[in-house]
This record gives sequence, structure tokens and C-alpha cells, in this order.
Amino acid sequence: MTYFPVLLVLVISAQALLNPVGLTATTVQEAIARGDQAWANRSEGHQGPRARAEPIEKAIGAYTTALDEEPTHLEARWKLLRALYFKGEFVLDNDEDRLALFERGREIADAGRLQIEQHYKLTKDSLDMKPQEVADAIGADETAAEVFFWSSTHWGLWGRTRGKFAAAREGVATKIRKFAEIVILLDEEIENAGGHRVLGRLNAEAPKIPLITGWISRDRAISELRRALELAPSDLLTNFFLAEALLEYRPEKTEEALDILNAIVTSDPNPDWLVEETKTIEDARALLASLDD
Repeated sequence: MTYFPVLLVLVISAQALLNPVGLTATTVQEAIARGDQAWANRSEGHQGPRARAEPIEKAIGAYTTALDEEPTHLEARWKLLRALYFKGEFVLDNDEDRLALFERGREIADAGRLQIEQHYKLTKDSLDMKPQEVADAIGADETAAEVFFWSSTHWGLWGRTRGKFAAAREGVATKIRKFAEIVILLDEEIENAGGHRVLGRLNAEAPKIPLITGWISRDRAISELRRALELAPSDLLTNFFLAEALLEYRPEKTEEALDILNAIVTSDPNPDWLVEETKTIEDARALLASLDD
């Protein structure tokens, strides 16, 4: 009887070593929490639309730690993709570094997409399925929607940095369209109607190349951006994209575009998106100035 408590402790300890899931889960959640805090502080010390590297690097480091601990953790994965996007857009200042970062983002995103396909037992690559088939198989899964959204973002930014025509010939535009359409079907309101915003921007920006991107539609660009604004009317970036599209493809809507741009430049950036919206406001101001030249 005197040995029972010792034996019990030894058994429990052995089980903990053989199955450290609880410890790993705690470590992962702590790392994600650190990443979330660093993400919330990403604008600290910013100068206009440019952010300091240190705050976002802390977020990237924390989310990377979480993903290293548990490579199948999709929340850690999409939040890492979000942090990498911020670094590429608002910290880095040369295209070579951006291209390398967005290429890393594509790889992280593709690994997440593969995990989703395996988890939901999809019979083939989601890119080879119709978006509705993918959405039907996944159902209501906000985390999966985030992975597909940030997949579309990183592939899009990689394509923009690589060069629009080169990226289009490599099938990047088709991938982005598929990802965005899946996002819309899973949750059209996620990331301020991000699926509609990405799809609208894609149709506005991608070159229309016969037999490759012949499906590109400037009409759809505008309709998708308008739908995004129905769902998230205060999103400054979507408003800016719509103004640009109207100026380029709907000259009869110039007055509407100017009204949108003037509304943007008189806006105060949302504190939660301080650097991002500061950049959008500056971009709107620069576009208005160019129209006066």
C-alpha cells in the first residue's frame, strides 16, 4: 500500500510523456495569444503608411512557433499568413524581398489547403473541383474560409509582384478566382467581404488574355466590389478599388468615383487598421491629385 501513490505518480508521468497533447495544446494557444497581442500592436511606431518591422516580426515569430508545435493548426496558419501579408505590404520596401515573402506565403497557404482537403476527405484537389462542390463538402467552417481567403491574397500579391502577364500565363488568376469564389460560398462576410473584394479587384486588374483569362470581366469587377460594399460599406480599401475601377472602365461614373475618393481622404483611419487605412487614404489623395494634373 505504501508504494501505491508513488506507482500512480509514475504511471501518470509516463502517460504524460507518451501523450503530451494537453501540453502541446497549451503551448500552441499561448503562442497564438502572443501573436494576437503583437498583431494588435502592429502599428506601434509607424510613420504614415509604413510600419516598423519589430512589432509584426513578433507576431510572425509567435504564429510560426504555434505552427511548428502543431503543423495542422489552421488558426495559427491563417494568422501567420495575415501577418506575412502585413509585412510584405507595409514593411518591406523592395520587390525582391516581397516576392520571396509572398512565395513563402503561397507555400504555407497551399499546405493549409491540403490539410483542409484531407480533413474533409475531398476526392481530388480543390482547384480541380467546382467551388460549390468544395463549399458543400466543407460546410460552415470559418477557419477554412480564412485559409482560402489568405491563399487568394498571397497568390494575388505574388502575381502582382511577379508581373501580371507572367502570372496570368502561369494560371495564377484562375487560382485566385477559385479561392475567392470558395470564400464567398463559405462566408461572404469574412474579412469585410474579402472574397468579393478579391474577386472584384482580380477582374479589374488581371489582363484579359484569350484562352488563358478570357473569363475576366470588367462588369463583374464592379458588381463584385459593389456587393462587397453592401456587406461592409465602411471598408476604405474596397471603396478605393471601386473608385479606381469606375474611373478606368466607366467614365460616365466619374462623378461617383470622385465622390468616393473625396470621402476617403476626409476619413479618419480606423485605429484597428491604422497603417492599412492610412495608406488607402494617401493612395486616394494621390489619385485625386493625378486627376488634376
